[in-house]
Amino acid sequence: MLIAAKEVKLKNGKYIILKSPVPDDAEKMLSHLKNVFNRYYQNMNHKKNHWDHFAVEDEAKILSDFALSPNKFMITAFNQNEIVGNLGCFGMGGDFLNLNARIGMGLETEFQSIGLGTALLNYAIEQAKLLKFHRLELNVRTFNKTGIRLYEKVGFRQVGILKETALIDEKFYDEYLYELLLK
Repeated sequence: MLIAAKEVKLKNGKYIILKSPVPDDAEKMLSHLKNVFNRYYQNMNHKKNHWDHFAVEDEAKILSDFALSPNKFMITAFNQNEIVGNLGCFGMGGDFLNLNARIGMGLETEFQSIGLGTALLNYAIEQAKLLKFHRLELNVRTFNKTGIRLYEKVGFRQVGILKETALIDEKFYDEYLYELLLK
């Protein structure tokens, strides 16, 4: 699903555009993903160099799949044509879970703590309601205090702890499970 463009003013006075990326953005998206994952892989679901083997054509196909899907979307933050953040919302499958979706996001370092994460999440919540999702969920590592504050700020609540769920650098870490019921 494609999400319409929306201009947002951040705390630092900069304006960014939130919108769905398209296949022509694949090279920029791949560069963003490599940068974010290499810096913050401990907070992500893949190892540090996960995106290094992806070709631009592979990423273009992924972006095309998002655009054509009725139950998932991606919102990307553009600052002067540069990707500085992204959020994916993935509808769950099956007859009984299809009104639920999972969220994952990543921001460039210089765009953290200035309102971009809040803007991305609020726009995603707005879009999820339009898609008639009933519930959003996400996992967050227990050591990611900045992420936890952000998710709670926009209304997510902790509903569980997943013990030793992520093996990172030969050590197990716990994750919190968060949800947001959409009304």
